[in-house]
Amino acid sequence: MTNHFRVLAFVLTLMSLAACSARMNTESPSTTDDTVAGVASIVDGDTIEIHGQRIRLSGYDTPERGARCGDINPYQKAALALSDYIGNRTVTCSVTDTDRWKRLVATCTVGGMDLGDFIVREGWGRDWPQYSRGRYRAAEAAARSENAGLWGLDCPADLWGDRSYN
Repeated sequence: MTNHFRVLAFVLTLMSLAACSARMNTESPSTTDDTVAGVASIVDGDTIEIHGQRIRLSGYDTPERGARCGDINPYQKAALALSDYIGNRTVTCSVTDTDRWKRLVATCTVGGMDLGDFIVREGWGRDWPQYSRGRYRAAEAAARSENAGLWGLDCPADLWGDRSYN
């Protein structure tokens, strides 16, 4: 009878391991060490969440919560522009780092369009050369010349606090 219990225990252990393995393979099939993909929730103009993981979009900056320009809330405008653009489409992120708040730092795309390029070109964000190496410089220049988004308002210089964008 002891051998039957050993065999039963062995079989149950194998079944348990198989179930755990199957669960691990289906919980987030679109996540690897350097790529995260899925439908995103928008946190703000430069932060999204996919599979419960916060992701800081790399290389650009948008106004922080509480930023105001008269009656306009540029923090909200940036978040809504990003949300409207992404919709329910799949976002694919190439992870490059983790920041001090434990967020992944990544360049993310939707339909082949870099989200940073989109937000900066629409005028709701700006290039942050310290992190982008100038990747969004042309998009910001175009937005400024067209008075798009923030650049068409009277107060874009007041929105960035003490951050340096040199």
